[in-house]
Amino acid sequence: MTNAPLLQMKGIAKRFGNMKALSGIDLELNPGDVLGLVGENGAGKSTLMKILSGAYARDEGTISVCGRVVDLDNPRDGSKAGIAIIYQELSLFPDFDAAENIFAGRELRRGNSGASPLDHPAMRAAASRILKGELGVDVPLDRPVRELSLSHRQMIEIAKAISSNADIIIMDEPTEALEEVERKQLFAIIKKLQQAGKGIIYVSHRIQELLGIVSRVMVLRDGNTVADLPVSELDVDKVVSAMIGGSLAKQFPPRVPARSEPSLDVRGLTKKGVFEDVTFSVAKGEILGITGLEGSGKSAVLRAIFGQRAFDTGSIHIEGKQARISDATDAIRQNVAFLPAERKTEGIFPEHSVGWNLSIANLGTLGKITLKPSRERDITKGYISKLGVKCDGPLADITSLSGGNQQKVMLARWLLTQPKVLMLEEPTRGVDVRAKAEVYALIQAAAKEGCAVVVVSADNAELLGLCHRVAVMFEGRITTVVDAATSKEETLALHSVRPPQGQPIQGGIHG
Repeated sequence: MTNAPLLQMKGIAKRFGNMKALSGIDLELNPGDVLGLVGENGAGKSTLMKILSGAYARDEGTISVCGRVVDLDNPRDGSKAGIAIIYQELSLFPDFDAAENIFAGRELRRGNSGASPLDHPAMRAAASRILKGELGVDVPLDRPVRELSLSHRQMIEIAKAISSNADIIIMDEPTEALEEVERKQLFAIIKKLQQAGKGIIYVSHRIQELLGIVSRVMVLRDGNTVADLPVSELDVDKVVSAMIGGSLAKQFPPRVPARSEPSLDVRGLTKKGVFEDVTFSVAKGEILGITGLEGSGKSAVLRAIFGQRAFDTGSIHIEGKQARISDATDAIRQNVAFLPAERKTEGIFPEHSVGWNLSIANLGTLGKITLKPSRERDITKGYISKLGVKCDGPLADITSLSGGNQQKVMLARWLLTQPKVLMLEEPTRGVDVRAKAEVYALIQAAAKEGCAVVVVSADNAELLGLCHRVAVMFEGRITTVVDAATSKEETLALHSVRPPQGQPIQGGIHG
């Protein structure tokens, strides 16, 4: 039995062209450790974890597992070394079901030969034991994962890592797509894994949440380690200060007073089995938050308004006129914008540049018959500067940007359309504390210009800090609405699992 650490990384360095991503990083993990790894977008966290998982090759340094130096040239090497990673950007096979994804590369077969047929019933039974038995979630096992919710896909990623029996588990933003109940279930699993002697590296931008889970925190800044301390010596302010090299101004900007004129008016919107009699209005300059558990209908309502999802009955009015929206093109023509939660699959066009991604929803403003490249270049340069997007200019590859900067490009895309209604789904998912504050400022600026803003988020603190009002959905209906300035997170969490006591479920809210 060796007394060596479970994991040692020494002097890890990595360059991408002329950019130094990591400079001599040392990391140690012992059995039962839960190490929090934090830093701003671009600090080197993801690069370090991809080196550990075998996805990236290191330029310098050594990696030892249980005292034995290992070469991790690809993800299969990482898996053989007992390392599993849950990526922030989901890496599932969209046409496979949950069980096939969980056991991809480790399929259960009816015989001992690799040519034996797959044992689908055994894989589904094992997947059910992990998902329902250990994680406490009821994920459909007979549908391709592309048809499942973001939350369910995240739980499948987590189940995949747990099923591998790895000794070292990397969790990259594992709760960003999860609701409050699912987060608590995950935290209970982390505790069990810790007690079983597993080592966990927990990467997150949710600092307050992270401090309640981990035993130690390691902070990266500009590819260097700037702190590695036990959690008992830290608080949120100390961690943020180490991350950014100073103090952060107030995260949420002051609320802009809403105007009296309604901009978006939704009346009796119904899609059988998804949402029912959803009625609300949002004034010019108002930010309305919508929360609720996965399956409550909150995201489906936004997609119905944007024309991505059909509804059975109801109507949508914009500035007093009924809007007939059958697809995204109709929505854009009527000055409705929608930023979806999943940047990777629904937001960015990864094969194109920053400028192309920024301007794609605005081609009508860049030339009537033919696109005017000079005008496109000037406009995109202006927005890159205005929003503080860190990149090498409009021609830079969108995938070369950090998550926070990609999110600002996506937001700029829709701001450029000068929308009357701006709908945002999880607008700060996977971005760091500084980028969050910048995104909040951009949202408030849009409201100040008279835009009606609707924000769907699983982060109740975000909704209460950013919005004027927050509507809570339960089983497809809006059940209550609260004043964001005077409400607490616990109130939203409670109303998300059951309607307010003594009150019937209502059809909607009015501003």
